[in-house]
Amino acid sequence: MIKGRGIKFIENSILFLFILSLSIAITINFTPLYHFFVLKDNLGSLVDLSNQALMREYYHLLSFLNYPWIGSLNLSLPSSTNGIHHFSDVKHLFLVNYSVLILTVVPAYLIIKKMKKEKRLWELIIPAKLMMLGLFVLVMIMVLNFDKFFILFHEVLFRNSDWLFDPNLDPIINTLPDTFFMSCFVLFFCLIEFFLWIGIICGKRSLR
Repeated sequence: MIKGRGIKFIENSILFLFILSLSIAITINFTPLYHFFVLKDNLGSLVDLSNQALMREYYHLLSFLNYPWIGSLNLSLPSSTNGIHHFSDVKHLFLVNYSVLILTVVPAYLIIKKMKKEKRLWELIIPAKLMMLGLFVLVMIMVLNFDKFFILFHEVLFRNSDWLFDPNLDPIINTLPDTFFMSCFVLFFCLIEFFLWIGIICGKRSLR
């Protein structure tokens, strides 16, 4: 019995890590969201760029963050040493997330395939509901005080204060409003909730 619970815990952990890393990957590469804020708030004007030029800057930034073979951040906007160091830290986190995604995609597929074959998909229902509840509480905390949540998020992930940008030295921070970051978090949580909801639906269908 203990062994069986241990196996289930490992299976659920792998599935959750896959969903988590997949949701992060989708969120950070969903450029239409940033494009929306660029057009809505005319963000390019804040740094004396056209909105099209700002989008090119954003694509350059994403390329640096996403691809391990791009070793330097080449922006037309000025960047401080601390700013570049922070983006390097973010790049490291991005690559860790992609590594988790790559390492869990096959095991996750095999777990689902095995559970489907053994007609055990119903076992996903309770873990998925508990995770959805936990995420809902986290979202409520974020919505009630996003500034505090955002600060705590950075303090947990980063061991330095390089993320505290000086707009005079790193003007790109002016083009990354809090509303954009909040929307990214909302999208991220919605994606996780959506994937968990799919797990619940599949679990309920297996009971019929």
